[in-house]
Amino acid sequence: MIQSGDWLTPQIYGAPQFEKPILYYWLLAGSFRVFGESEFSGRLPTAVFATVLTMLTWLFGSRLWNRRAGFCAALALATGLEFCVMSRLMLTDVPLAAFFTGAIFAYWKAARDEKQRNLWIFVHFVCSGLAVLTKGPIGSLVPLLATVCYSLSTRRRLLYSGAGLWWGLAAYAIIVVPWYGLMFAWHGRQFWDEFFVRDNFLRLIRAEHPANNHFWYYPGLLFLGSIPWMPAVALMVRRFWSRWREDDGAWLQWCWLLTSLVFLTLAQSKLPSYGFYMFVPLALLVGRALDDLFERGFLSRGERWMTIGLCIAQCAGALAAPLLKIARPFGAPVIFLSALLALSLVFLFRKQFRAWLLLSAAASMSLLAGALTLARPAVEAESSARPVARELIRLRQGDEPLLSGKFLVRGIIYYTASPVSIIAKTAQPFWAAHPLPIILWKDGLKEFMASHPSALCTLRKSEWDGLKDEDAFKNREAFEVIGENVIVRARQP
Repeated sequence: MIQSGDWLTPQIYGAPQFEKPILYYWLLAGSFRVFGESEFSGRLPTAVFATVLTMLTWLFGSRLWNRRAGFCAALALATGLEFCVMSRLMLTDVPLAAFFTGAIFAYWKAARDEKQRNLWIFVHFVCSGLAVLTKGPIGSLVPLLATVCYSLSTRRRLLYSGAGLWWGLAAYAIIVVPWYGLMFAWHGRQFWDEFFVRDNFLRLIRAEHPANNHFWYYPGLLFLGSIPWMPAVALMVRRFWSRWREDDGAWLQWCWLLTSLVFLTLAQSKLPSYGFYMFVPLALLVGRALDDLFERGFLSRGERWMTIGLCIAQCAGALAAPLLKIARPFGAPVIFLSALLALSLVFLFRKQFRAWLLLSAAASMSLLAGALTLARPAVEAESSARPVARELIRLRQGDEPLLSGKFLVRGIIYYTASPVSIIAKTAQPFWAAHPLPIILWKDGLKEFMASHPSALCTLRKSEWDGLKDEDAFKNREAFEVIGENVIVRARQP
């Protein structure tokens, strides 16, 4: 946007790209314009909205129940594993979760405040409109599913009526219609086919990532993504079914959580980021459970040993994590996590719940702090294209062509500021088309190398295993390995 001066049509490599609406791109481009191009300015919009989301959760829980429940909910959200990761990535999902939370909080306030009902319904539609400008139609669908389910299941009338509805719809239209209208006017069928058909409808009926498409994917994400609060999640479920069916605030959160869980499970394309916003109602319910635990203690021996058992399971999982390939870069931070979780278990066993709460949060923060300091080089090698790009720049000879597998190509282009060709098994390696040269696997590589004396390549190890015996690599120089990535120079046979 900054390079082209076009702040209305999303682009990738000079061509329109309609994978997402415009709002998050505006936030990023605005941050770059104000603070310069850096990691700080790139991550700033997500960090701001993550902070807003935490405060909204605190406010929501305080209004639903009390200040302690709100604080526990915010703490559980902000120190959960999924939140610690997502709040540091450049993705649309954190602002989306903040807008969802604002919309559902406003609807709940409208149900409670007759005098201000129209104002809160207006706010509800404003937040839904901003969500639509952030992610698309799901921005309206999720709040609508939650509020309709809540109203019907509690036999309350829907609040979509009166002056608040009409003022809200007007504000919604002012937020949503201009950009979508311009895209239809300027790009017509291309915008419809790419945004609404490919990136919204087809993701519902086709699995972009088939390995993730299982009915247990999002329940598993909610449970594991809540670490170190897995015991509190189980406690929350147990107490709801035994005690809180008449708790109106808890019922609203369950309506939000379960309607979204069913919808996302039915959708064929599944990613951890898609389910991020569900951690808000989950955290609110956990906050309610923790507040009740402080008030009443354990209600039975079974409940106590269930909670202690899950705390032990967390400790055991943390101790075993270094055996898993994905957790190897974390080393020392995982040891800190394990030690603090073990210490928290002692306080839980002694029913000193406040100490357990604070040590659980500290365990999460120790893992995050360690990942950002002690383990940062290893984490970066596993997750970022920057170390690979640095080596490509150092090893490159003159204007030697750069080749990359699809996993790193966008980062390689960004950090090297050079054109890159993609080595891929299919002519369309991405869900959305990218206007980049494609080298079709072995035959394409052979054809490419016939007209180039050499090329510098970076591939994932799995890709390299399928190509290393090709003629182009028989005279290769010794290659380098950075994390899961291989750098090798191909030469003309």
